[in-house]
Amino acid sequence: MNTASDIASATPALRKCNHCGIAPTNTKKLRKCRGCLAAPVYCSKECQRADWPIHKLSCSMLSKERDLARTGLDVSAQYMGYSNPAELMKAVSDFTEAHEWAFRTAMKAYAVLTYGANLDDHPRDQILRCRLACTTSANVGAGRNPAQGFKFIEFSYHPIESWVNGDLGTGVAYPELQETIERSWQLADERFRSSIHGDQSCTHYIGLRIAAFTVDGVSSTPMQFIPLYRVDPDLAPPPIRGDVRVALEELLEFCARSINSGQFVLKRLTAPSTEIGPWEAVPGRYLRRQQNWVWEPLFEDWMDYESGRVEYPALSVALMGLKTPPALSMYLFRALWFHWCSGVSKQ
Repeated sequence: MNTASDIASATPALRKCNHCGIAPTNTKKLRKCRGCLAAPVYCSKECQRADWPIHKLSCSMLSKERDLARTGLDVSAQYMGYSNPAELMKAVSDFTEAHEWAFRTAMKAYAVLTYGANLDDHPRDQILRCRLACTTSANVGAGRNPAQGFKFIEFSYHPIESWVNGDLGTGVAYPELQETIERSWQLADERFRSSIHGDQSCTHYIGLRIAAFTVDGVSSTPMQFIPLYRVDPDLAPPPIRGDVRVALEELLEFCARSINSGQFVLKRLTAPSTEIGPWEAVPGRYLRRQQNWVWEPLFEDWMDYESGRVEYPALSVALMGLKTPPALSMYLFRALWFHWCSGVSKQ
């Protein structure tokens, strides 16, 4: 079962519709949401309306008027070398979009390593924080590489109240955040529960969890909903221990290294039509083409690298010290994901 996000993450172009994943063409332009600093782009009003239940939370958190007036975001942007808040938040958005596969896979691996394979046990009142930091020089200009400019620091879980009270280093309290989350949660939950993809729907949808990207020294916080799916009640959750745990830990570490290398980006070659979850990715680079950044793989099969037919020093550095080959750790994670989502059935 593909979600629109799954399809979008397999699209080579960086700039694409935030809902359906279609890249712009000479006859099809993309228009951005003007209500917030995140400014996602859409190919049509229909896609923008369809994505609103998912985008509403981030849009509410990044309201231009509120953030500029209350959080000093303009000062933070200039301090980091960006001309204005919009340029800074666009750089953050491009960075997380460029590394989407690595971020999403690392988030899921961290969640499982923290709370176990039974996703029912994962707390509903916690926000998964992805902490980033700006690199020493601002990533600005038309030719800036979207995969650079920031670095990943750590994941951590925090109660929603911590965000409401401004206790996570942003220094800004959001007393209305609780109500915003509840309203957005309801809309997004209805959207995921009613979504049907082709002739399949996932009957084991549990609900939503929230992830937030923070940048050290920046008060604004892009947030997003992550759907979770229940383990098949007829199957016991697999234990996360031994070699399986090591493989997940090293997959998480490899994702972090790829994000911080700035030299390669992990991405899927294609989006399978019926599978849920993290599929195998290969390393590649973003190249500037026709006013868009387009990802191209370094190779299409990990065997080409492991056999020595392809050499790439930055990848060799990222793999240094890891015991589990990336293709194997991705395969094990994929096998776990299939176990969790075996409740997909024909209608």
